[in-house]
Amino acid sequence: MKSVVHALGVAVGSLALVASLAGTAAADPTDPPLTVDDAKAQVAELETEAAAIDQEYVGVKEQIKASKAKLKQKQADVAAQTAKVAQMRQQVGQVALAQFQNRSINTTARLFLTEDTDGFLNQVSTVEKVSQNQNSALQDYQSEQAELASLERTTATDLAQLEAQQKSLTDLRSQSDGKISQAKAVLAKLTEEERQRIAAEEARLAQAAAADANSATTGNSDPSGPTDGGGAVAGSGRAAKAIAFAKAQLGKPYRYAAAGPNAYDCSGLTSAAWSAAGVHIDRTSQAQFNDGTSVAKSDLQPGDLVFFYSGISHVAIYVGNGTIIHAPHPGASVRYAKLDSMPYAGARRVG
Repeated sequence: MKSVVHALGVAVGSLALVASLAGTAAADPTDPPLTVDDAKAQVAELETEAAAIDQEYVGVKEQIKASKAKLKQKQADVAAQTAKVAQMRQQVGQVALAQFQNRSINTTARLFLTEDTDGFLNQVSTVEKVSQNQNSALQDYQSEQAELASLERTTATDLAQLEAQQKSLTDLRSQSDGKISQAKAVLAKLTEEERQRIAAEEARLAQAAAADANSATTGNSDPSGPTDGGGAVAGSGRAAKAIAFAKAQLGKPYRYAAAGPNAYDCSGLTSAAWSAAGVHIDRTSQAQFNDGTSVAKSDLQPGDLVFFYSGISHVAIYVGNGTIIHAPHPGASVRYAKLDSMPYAGARRVG
C-alpha cells in the first residue's frame, strides 16, 4: 500500500508542476478548440521528443568525454615528439657542420698527398661508415619531423571536432527546451479543470502500475522462481539490488542529462541502478541496447532493461508483472508504469 500511495503522490505532483507552469500563459481565443485527448496526445509526443533529445545530448556528452581524453593524449604525444625532433635537429646540425668542413678536398686528392697510404685508406673506410650513419640520422630526423607534422594536423582536427560537439550540445539543449515550451503552450489552452483531469488520469495509471508491482514482489516467495508470467518474482542477486536502488529513487525528479543522486534521466536511472548492483553498463539508452544479452518479451525477468520507441530513445527497469520503473520525461518524477504504456522495442539482460 505504501508504494501505491507514493506513486499516486508522485504522479499528481509531477503533472501539477507542468500544469502550474503552463497556467501562467493565457490561451489565444482565436485558437481552434482543443479536446483533452488531443492535448494529452500532443503533450505526450512533445515530452517524448524532449526525452529523446536528452538521450542524444547525453550521447554527445559521452563523445566529448572520449574526445577530450583522446585530445589530451594527442597533445602529450605532440609535446614528446617536439622534444624528440628538437634533440635530433641538434644532432643533424652537427652532421651538417661536419660535412661542410670536409667538403674542400676529395678522397682521391688526399690519397696522393698523404704519406701513410694504408692508414689513410683505413680512415676512409671509417669515414664512409660514419657518413652512412650520418645519412641515416638525417633520414630519421626527416621521418620524425613528418610524424610531428602529422600529429599536429590530427590534433587540430580533433580540437575542431570537439568544438563542434560542444556547439551541438547547446543546440540540442535549445531543441529540448523548445519542446517543453510547446508542451506548456498546449496545456495552457486547456481549462484548469481539464488539466486536473489529465493529472488525475495519470495518477490513476501510476497507482495501478504500483499495485501491480507490489503484487509482483509479494505474489511469489521463491526468490529463484519462474520468469514473469503473471506470478513474477522481485528479482534475485544483482537484479534485486538494481531494483531496490530504483525503488529508492521513486519520486525523484527527471532532470536533463542527470544520473543521480538527486535527479535522473531515463538511462541515468538504469545505469545508476545497475552500478549500485556492481554492474557497469553504458550511459545512453541506445548504447545500453547493446549491453548484456537480448531477451524475448515473453522471457522478461525482474531487473531486465526494457527499451521503447523505434529510435531506442527510452529505457526502464522491468520489475515484474508487466510493470517497470523509469524516469519518464521532463516535468515528471521517477515512477512505476505499465510495460505496454509505450511502444516496446526490446530488452536486454545485463546482470
